Amino acid sequence: MTPRMPSAGSKSARIRLRRGSGNGSSGTSETPTPSIERKVRSRWPRSVPKDNYRPIRIAEVHRGRTLLGVLWEIFDHLPQEYWQQQFRAGCIVDEQHRPVEEIQQVQPGQYYFTREPMQIEPDVNGNISILHQDDAIIVVNKPAPLPMHPSGRFHRNTLSHILREVYAPQKPRPAHRLDANTSGVVVFSRVSTFAKELQPQFERGEVKKTYLARVQGHPPEDRFDCHAAISEEAGEHGSRTIDDVGLAAHTSFEVLQRNPDGTSLLQVTPHTGRTNQIRLHLWHLGWPIVGDALYLPNRSMGNQQTNTLDDPPLCLHAWKLGFTHPQHGGWVEFEATVPGWA
Repeated sequence: MTPRMPSAGSKSARIRLRRGSGNGSSGTSETPTPSIERKVRSRWPRSVPKDNYRPIRIAEVHRGRTLLGVLWEIFDHLPQEYWQQQFRAGCIVDEQHRPVEEIQQVQPGQYYFTREPMQIEPDVNGNISILHQDDAIIVVNKPAPLPMHPSGRFHRNTLSHILREVYAPQKPRPAHRLDANTSGVVVFSRVSTFAKELQPQFERGEVKKTYLARVQGHPPEDRFDCHAAISEEAGEHGSRTIDDVGLAAHTSFEVLQRNPDGTSLLQVTPHTGRTNQIRLHLWHLGWPIVGDALYLPNRSMGNQQTNTLDDPPLCLHAWKLGFTHPQHGGWVEFEATVPGWA
């Protein structure tokens, strides 16, 4: 019942390409080189103190307003005195990172930034591998823990920030997301033209995703499904819950192996793409994922969103990913190395 998996030393077991017809040129395919991966890993900022800049985009409704008034309205949980102090400290800046005054009049489409001086971000796993790249896409085997996007305590120690540093002036855009604690295949578009072709495939459910998960317990059925709806709004620590009036969700599971230690290895196929879907569905069914610090056994909840490097790994891995290539229209599939826990 165990699937044919890549060897431990391989980076990607299989990259299959089935070309479409009448869709034009396939573009230039680049084989990732060791120098590219060294460059990616060298851009990992580690825990080095540095200013973080968080963007604020000015909307049409704020045309002609003062920047102080806009900030006070957007972040209405913070008093006006807080923002006045930020202006005096030079922590509100323009796109060139120059301090601005609180009476600055703003226009729609402008960007300003809050500066967070000398921030030390938590350590992450910087062992990033590039599985494939061409004119349109970059396919990455994401390690864990590593957040996809800047959020909370993480800004530079994120996959999106690192790839934008390496591929500048391009700004690679993720077509989908993996949780910080989830490893495996993720695809980025290199420019907006291809992002407009690729990202909607994920939104429409036209991609093929296959995960591996190691769970606590031995499910009695070899194959089973979960159709429990999931809450739209995030709860504490970013968690979701099973909600009868929530978003429709469907996940299929196949038991590959029942281990003597009381755990099982599952092949997982998510048919929808809700936040925390696989973790939440398994938790709801009574088979929580090994190493999940949020969705705990006995349907209890933890209080940790992102693991540290010292924590046991979350045993959830995005193993395979298939989609229509945004440039040449052919079907492509990518496969990442199976982790040691599988």
